[in-house]
Amino acid sequence: MKMFKKAFAFFIIILAIANDSVAQQEQTFSQYMFVPTIYNAGFTGSRNAICATGIMKQQWVGLEGAPTVYAVSLESPVKFLRGGLGGVILTDKIGGFNSTTVKLKYAYHRKMGDGLLGVGIGLGLVNKKIDFSYFNVSGDDPLLTSTEEESGMIFDIDAGIYYQKGEKWYAGVSSAQINQGTMEITGGKTKLSRSYFLTGGYNFRFVRMPKIVVSPSLFMAYTQKAPIMINAGVIGEYNKLFWAGVVYKHQEGIAIMAGANYKNIKVGYAYDVNTNSLKNGGSHEIRLGYCFKLEIEKPKRSYKNTRFL
Repeated sequence: MKMFKKAFAFFIIILAIANDSVAQQEQTFSQYMFVPTIYNAGFTGSRNAICATGIMKQQWVGLEGAPTVYAVSLESPVKFLRGGLGGVILTDKIGGFNSTTVKLKYAYHRKMGDGLLGVGIGLGLVNKKIDFSYFNVSGDDPLLTSTEEESGMIFDIDAGIYYQKGEKWYAGVSSAQINQGTMEITGGKTKLSRSYFLTGGYNFRFVRMPKIVVSPSLFMAYTQKAPIMINAGVIGEYNKLFWAGVVYKHQEGIAIMAGANYKNIKVGYAYDVNTNSLKNGGSHEIRLGYCFKLEIEKPKRSYKNTRFL
């Protein structure tokens, strides 16, 4: 319990770095339960394997300038660092705005009770780019009629706490863009908005059906001065080979998902059906992951009989 209090205090101190900012809501994935490292640095390297994951989301198909998000993560446990080390690259494009984040993440791991506690921090850079030619606005304003691009780099910090009790349940709290970095642009400046994430899940197993696991989960995201995002989902998995599920997105819609695992390869697909006022072809999301363990064989001991020396 003392270790948990220290970890929580560390997390709160990091959160206390910045001031209020203009809201810019974070993009979230429907398959959030499979990509925790993107949102919570505390999970980094806790899979006891080297894992690479790529995920792509094309949102609101048929709507011009709709968001497209790509993310790639690579992580591994590192024993001499007493935790895990990883990296995340995330690209988010909406209309004439393009944002690319490159971040290095570290998590300190410690056993607590029957589970594993991870306290992590992420440091990196965000490249913000604005293409004014996209807006194609007529008039006398040189900013809106410009065909030029503006870009800049912003230093970024995130942090998180993650606890998982074996394969039973997990919970985490984290924050991104803690320092709320700024970038000067023509006519003003752009500022990153601090975001908060809360996630948790439980795996139900059945004695009479040992090959089936039912996993409900919750993901909540809040960006300052923006509506809170609530995703609640449930997944059913059979024999660790196939899975399917659904996620309810508050005031947005539902996502229907399915996937398969083959050896060390994991594949998933999600289709979002919008229930809001947007009339379009929904959203597509594809995920591909690969994990492997580095097992170094220990040399066999050999003994020599002194009679043959």
